[in-house]
Amino acid sequence: MPSSVATPTFTSSRAFITAAGVITAALGLVVLAGWYAHIPAVVQLRPNLAPMQYNTALCILFSGAGLCAFNWSRRRMLLVFGGLVFIIAGLTLYEYLTGIDLGIDQLVFRAYITSQTSNQGRMSPASALCLSQIGLALLLMGLRVKTKWSSVAIGSLGSVVIAVCTVAITGYAIKLPGTYGWGQLTRIALHTATGLALLGAGIFVVAWDKGREKDELTPRWLPVPMGLSILAASLVFFQALESRQNQEIAQAIKASAEGVKSVITVRTEARTRSLVRMAKRWEFSGRPSQAAWEDDAKNYTKDFPAFQAIEWIDASRLVRWIVPLAGNEAKLNRNFTLEERRSEAVNLARESHEPVVTRIVQLSRGGLGFIVYIPIFTGATFDGWIAGVFNAQTLFDRYLPDAVASGYAITVSEGGQLFYERYPGPQPSNADRVVNSAIEQRGATWNVRVWPTPALIAQMDSPLPELVLLAGLGLSILVGITIYLAQKSSANARKTAALNRELETALAEVKTLSGMLPICAGCKRIRDDGGYWSQIERYISKHSDASFSHGFCPECAKNLFVKEGMEVPDEIMQAVEKHHYD
Repeated sequence: MPSSVATPTFTSSRAFITAAGVITAALGLVVLAGWYAHIPAVVQLRPNLAPMQYNTALCILFSGAGLCAFNWSRRRMLLVFGGLVFIIAGLTLYEYLTGIDLGIDQLVFRAYITSQTSNQGRMSPASALCLSQIGLALLLMGLRVKTKWSSVAIGSLGSVVIAVCTVAITGYAIKLPGTYGWGQLTRIALHTATGLALLGAGIFVVAWDKGREKDELTPRWLPVPMGLSILAASLVFFQALESRQNQEIAQAIKASAEGVKSVITVRTEARTRSLVRMAKRWEFSGRPSQAAWEDDAKNYTKDFPAFQAIEWIDASRLVRWIVPLAGNEAKLNRNFTLEERRSEAVNLARESHEPVVTRIVQLSRGGLGFIVYIPIFTGATFDGWIAGVFNAQTLFDRYLPDAVASGYAITVSEGGQLFYERYPGPQPSNADRVVNSAIEQRGATWNVRVWPTPALIAQMDSPLPELVLLAGLGLSILVGITIYLAQKSSANARKTAALNRELETALAEVKTLSGMLPICAGCKRIRDDGGYWSQIERYISKHSDASFSHGFCPECAKNLFVKEGMEVPDEIMQAVEKHHYD
């Protein structure tokens, strides 16, 4: 049978602890019923919010029952509930830390709502952290430990839970996801954070009652949990602000990367289409004269300076015409399609009747580049290819001047072979700040990588998260010191008040002696308030801190010697002459 005691007197603190336990236990029970009854509005409040997981609701139910068990002195029940909560939450934290699935997330119930959930059925890391602290606090409350540190530990655990959950609730209100969602992991539900905050408050009140002396307004350990709670809140806010900043930076980098990809795609396509138009005119009007073709090609190279050369290759794969000729004389009447990548491209273009881009090749005039082959068909007759030759570095320097994606480093590669780079430099260690994208060309795939330069990162990184963390650390220390000094000042004030009361009592007694005292003219006894006559020594000793030692004054000593017929000593006579008597 569980141990029990007489029903305790319900103070306001006990009433709060009971209310917190009943409300949270009811919350957990209602959500469990919602899972079984398939009522999503109870489980996740809104379709776009995270649900309270089954294990979370179970632990909240146990935690609320544990608070009630403590309030009614059911120690064994308290230990059982606290142990269950601590084990379930602790094992969940272990799963997050190690990546090992222990099979506890859906051991009792299979979850069917997975909104904003990284692992089906698994409570959020924030919930697991808070519940593990609540379970540990319940165990400490159930143990018969009477040291002053037990209340400090319980209060600290409760205050951290309150801080973490309050920050999460605030995050929902101000739409700061990083406060209730840690990274890409499962987010803590709004009603979960509310219930856990209430449990933390109940535990804190327990510690308050256990640690406060009778004559103290607050427990002496209060600075510790208050400082820890502020520090915990600042850590969560730091993480949230850091997450939002990283997300915004990642979005900016992604947008710049998309812009780079779009520029490369659109401008390369424009050059390819210009060659296609040249081929279509050939197919429509027949083979032009060399002079007319060269004049047309010169206009294209004038409008699009990125062309290194425009060539006509006949059906036998010999270069017959070329613009500009200067510097390219050695290419005339030669077959440059024997190289594997060129050969693949010209064959594919002829077979598909579509433009084809070669993979990256070594150009005859030096440097890396690519060639666009446009097949020419006059009726059913194949009449060769129009080839556009591009030097990659020259081409992309024109595509991507400093004004495009300013401050970003860019590389373009194909099949692992780098053929263009702008602002080469170290890449950020944060993978979210490097964006890779693929551009599908006609016959080739280019990989574009974009990342911010160190100078741009310095501009994008705001010091706000670090400032919040430092401010939180300073504020936690300041609040702790302030509460300590306030407690010390209050204690000093209580001591001063006690001393003042003692002084007033002493003064009142002194005033009693300083008033009119009825004294016998013969025996010198004093009459007290009860009508009794007391020796003067006894009366004064009773009404003051004075004590008496007996002896003779010089005059009495002289009279005593005279009375006994003895000679008065000279020193007594001298004392009589020296002293004056009223």
